[in-house]
Parts: sequence; structure tokens; C-alpha cells
Amino acid sequence: MISPFSLGALPASLLKPLAKLLGLPQEGLALNTDQWDGYTDDRRELLAHLRAHAIRNTVFLTGDIHMAWANDVPVNAGTYPLSASAATEFVVTSVTSDNLDDIVKVSEGTVSALASPLIRAANRHVHWVDTDRHGYGVLDITAERAQMDYYVLSDRTAADATSAWARSYRTRSGTQQVERTHDPV
Repeated sequence: MISPFSLGALPASLLKPLAKLLGLPQEGLALNTDQWDGYTDDRRELLAHLRAHAIRNTVFLTGDIHMAWANDVPVNAGTYPLSASAATEFVVTSVTSDNLDDIVKVSEGTVSALASPLIRAANRHVHWVDTDRHGYGVLDITAERAQMDYYVLSDRTAADATSAWARSYRTRSGTQQVERTHDPV
């Protein structure tokens, strides 16, 4: 995930599995050298380049953290929303790999109900996060906007599983900000 991420004040029962899923060291250092967390200067340089050259409509598509997210990508997360967003980011979840509810062995939706509001409160640039459900995203791009439609699976282990639309987010041309839309493309 390219957007900066702060764990804030998550309870210990969620912090440990979230750290494991994100690849954070168990001793609590909030750094994942395999993801953008390990490339802070590079991320800063990339975002500064986008701003300095007025490169607009940048959308990062990421995954492999087994959660779904819709984010603005602020130049300075500490002063966001006063500092502008340089881009947007859509993160898709896993289809079958374990995510937080699987790791802590609770019913789907349990972790998201608690963790999502805390993650969003600590990260004002995060518009949506789903830590629990499995699925995929469909990105549709036009000259006016880029829209990610998120779909969830009925059962990640069933060969005859069905999928259903869950949510959609878009970024309108020139805005560098994510907004919810209430219909898939």
C-alpha cells in the first residue's frame, strides 16, 4: 500500500494479527520494509515529483495486504487534509488468502466493525477499509473518472461461491481525492 498508514490506538487483540498480516515486526516497530513503509524517502520523492510537475490523475492500484482500501495519497499525512493529496489509491483484498478475521478466528465482519473506524480515525486520508471480506475489484477508467467497484465472495472455500457488489469509490479527473459512489459501473 502506498498511502502512509498509522496504527493509532488499536487494541492489542487486533494489533498483533494486523501487524502479522501487514508484515510488521512482532516487536512493534511500525515498519514493513517489503512495502512502501520501507521506502519512505522514495515515496516522498515520488509524491513530490507528481506535485512539482503538476502530474494529475495518478491512481495507484495495490494489493497483497489481504484487505480492501480506498485512499487519498497525501503529500504529508500528518497535516492532511490541509496538505493536498497527490494521488489516489485503490487496494483490493485477497480472494482466498487469510485476512484479519481468519487469523484471529472470528466471524466475518467482527474485526472490521472495530478496526475500520479506528484505522480511519488515525488516518484521515483513508476513506474505507474492509479488513475481513474476501473478493476482488473491477476498475473502470474514463476521461472523467476512475472507479473501483469492490465485490465480495459468498465463501472463499466453495467452488460454487458467488460474488456480490459491496461498494464503489471513484476519483474524478483532476481531484486527486477518493469519493464514494453508490452504484457500480
